[in-house]
Amino acid sequence: MLTRALLAVALAAFALAVPATPAGRIAGPVTLAAPTPDALAGVRDQMQSWLAAQGYRGYTVSEVMAFAKNDYVAVAGPAGRPAFELLFYPALGRVMPEPQTMMWNTRYGMMGGGIAGPAMIGGQSGLFGDGAGKVGSLGQAAKVADRWLALTRPGERAETDGRAFPGYFTLDTTRGGKTYGMLSVNAATGVVWYHGWHGAFLAERGFPS
Repeated sequence: MLTRALLAVALAAFALAVPATPAGRIAGPVTLAAPTPDALAGVRDQMQSWLAAQGYRGYTVSEVMAFAKNDYVAVAGPAGRPAFELLFYPALGRVMPEPQTMMWNTRYGMMGGGIAGPAMIGGQSGLFGDGAGKVGSLGQAAKVADRWLALTRPGERAETDGRAFPGYFTLDTTRGGKTYGMLSVNAATGVVWYHGWHGAFLAERGFPS
């Protein structure tokens, strides 16, 4: 098993071990049809191969969410608990960590448990906002997120069945009763960080262990 330091290094770099597909989501203002469940399973399989090649033995992809600009991949550890999050760019065959995984993940992130990124910037904006202290559960994280969304993105709400990663929580958001976006809440500070880099939501599929 890789050490935490090696895991962080592996996550921080672009990995080109996943074969690029002829067409797919890349960074940019693109609009695509929603992938089929089989297509999402194919992403899961590609990411499982990437995890194995990087030395993540016993780690499994628990969910894939397709957006216009990239795919979001949630990874569970050997014990089945949420471990970290990845971005996959199918057209480029590139994998990289979600920003909050790098900055906030207290086990796998680059900061070794330190609070970085928006947690140090503070203030309110379209992507992040000040926190009011520790957040100890997904339910509390959803309440924190909803307060922030009401101020910055009226009509958007946080779902309550999110994922508790080491050091933070990630929750999907809804608008008009449909999945719309995603955000994370720092467990130590309550800072909210909206995932503004995904683009429009297209489709999702969970993969129970």
